[in-house]
Amino acid sequence: MALPLPHQRHRLDPVPEFCAMQEKGPLHEYDTEPGMDGRKQWLVTGYDEMREILADHVRFSSMRPVDDEADRAQLPGLLQVYDPPEHTRLRRTVAPAYSARRLKVLRPRIEEIVEDCLDDFESVGSPVDFVRYVAWPIPAFIACEFLGVPRDDQAELSRMIRDSRESRIPRQRAAAGLGVVNYAERLATRKRRDPGEGLIGAVVREHGDEVSQEELAGLAEANLTMATEQMAAQLAVAVLLLVTHPGQLALLRDRPELVDGAIEEVLRYASVVEAPSPRVALTDVRLAGYDIRAGEVLTCSMLAANRTRDDRFDITRQAPAHLAFGHGIHHCIGAPLAKLELRVVLPAVVRRFPSLRLAVPPEELRFKPGRPAPFAVEELPLEW
Repeated sequence: MALPLPHQRHRLDPVPEFCAMQEKGPLHEYDTEPGMDGRKQWLVTGYDEMREILADHVRFSSMRPVDDEADRAQLPGLLQVYDPPEHTRLRRTVAPAYSARRLKVLRPRIEEIVEDCLDDFESVGSPVDFVRYVAWPIPAFIACEFLGVPRDDQAELSRMIRDSRESRIPRQRAAAGLGVVNYAERLATRKRRDPGEGLIGAVVREHGDEVSQEELAGLAEANLTMATEQMAAQLAVAVLLLVTHPGQLALLRDRPELVDGAIEEVLRYASVVEAPSPRVALTDVRLAGYDIRAGEVLTCSMLAANRTRDDRFDITRQAPAHLAFGHGIHHCIGAPLAKLELRVVLPAVVRRFPSLRLAVPPEELRFKPGRPAPFAVEELPLEW
């Protein structure tokens, strides 16, 4: 099935047709999400309009539009599909785990995981697939550590997480997915008895009476699978950008203090999440000169917010504005952890592999479309 235009790319770039639409105005009538019960839909390409919509949960709901409440499919604990007050309650329970103090404590373990995975990557010898040996295992192990998964379980669980998303054998993919779900449920039960360390334990200790068992397991599963998958995609795309822009790679290698700017530019230039969940107008709204009626659906395009025609990748760009992590109450709660992972991984890669380069012609790389999974490169063969 053909992808809706907002999800079409030419390699890392939005297709020219999308850029032309973006230049015509900030709002467009468009069929972006099939299966929305025949509701009129809008594609939002204006940066200011997106910020207005994403920041306004009173007029725009993030809950999927269905006419029958019983048909609403949502993973318990998945923050992006909740509106206040439930969203406020759940976000408050997990927010402290992402504090600067908590991440500072976690950083040495992140550095250890990164070095171990890069050791494995190097031991295989070039050429080697960066996605398999680095981009997937690093965020999977970090997610396990962050949630409080015992060390003895982390290797097997990390394998299941990847298989649940990446296996090309449907039966294996389904079995791995069920394995992750079952583990998340067991982890939630175990943490109720003995909270220990990690996000799930912290939620139990500080807000146990406010969170149901289903929500606790849902929080664990979402962090193990969805968060890992998105971070794996972002790590691979970040390194792809550097190896296909050798001048930028050399600049980061010689000036590691540029890492924070490099992170923001990677997120701006190649966001792996192309659009947050559609928003549903809860009331009639006048926006950018258009009348939006209650019940109509708006899809905000991160590609439009973050990219322009003839854009270029430049890690020295000053404070690049982007919406890669969304905006408003649904701004990605995991953004500090994601940036920390990039802050550790990118300097380590360019330091250890200063001559890193693609092992195949760029045109041979294959990309996975960003719907419903994050946009990603399937394999990234590298040599040095």
